Amino acid sequence: MRTLTAVITVLTTALATAGCTKEESPKPPPATPSSASTAPSLTFEEAYRKLPMDGTADLPITWDLSGAPDTDEVLAARRSLAYEYWLSQATDWGPIVALGNYFYGDSHYDRFLAPFATTTSDNPYVGPVWIRVMGVEQTGTDQATVVFCTDDGYLHESEDTDFTVRDKRASVQSYTMTNVASGDGERHWLTEKRSNPDTGREPKYGAECTKWAKHKS
Repeated sequence: MRTLTAVITVLTTALATAGCTKEESPKPPPATPSSASTAPSLTFEEAYRKLPMDGTADLPITWDLSGAPDTDEVLAARRSLAYEYWLSQATDWGPIVALGNYFYGDSHYDRFLAPFATTTSDNPYVGPVWIRVMGVEQTGTDQATVVFCTDDGYLHESEDTDFTVRDKRASVQSYTMTNVASGDGERHWLTEKRSNPDTGREPKYGAECTKWAKHKS
């Protein structure tokens, strides 16, 4: 079974570790420059309204926000994570990829999203997921790292008719967020780097994450 990380390899950074795949991910064509530095066709608020923050009917998301206040940077990181689950359950990636500039910085978008604007999937992911905000680390001026625990024990490919809940279902992951000026003249928190799993923060958050990630569908 492929992991969620493998399905959305296009969204990972060099620090992300992909799971086993049934086939190799296609080699992307050269990325074209993104339009994040120019005036966007939608406002950021319009793009946010298109994002299913609580997932979809086939892949619902339950949030646990008890670990940290839902500040602007935390909310922005949550949007990026919700965006990735939205992509993983889609059959046509194009409309979702087109919104990537509203959630990710230029370099991340150009490398991991733009090349896959015409990708389709005949075996998307389904199943409920639970996400807990574990903490926020201020890592510099206008920069923060948001740490999550995800329980994707029930997540599986739609064609997997023999699916059983996985024993190893907890994942510590992090999002490096930067507050940058965008094409609309405003500043917005965007994801610059994603680490899944975040092995460096596993010693701090792993035990708590594993204890928490025991939900029942």
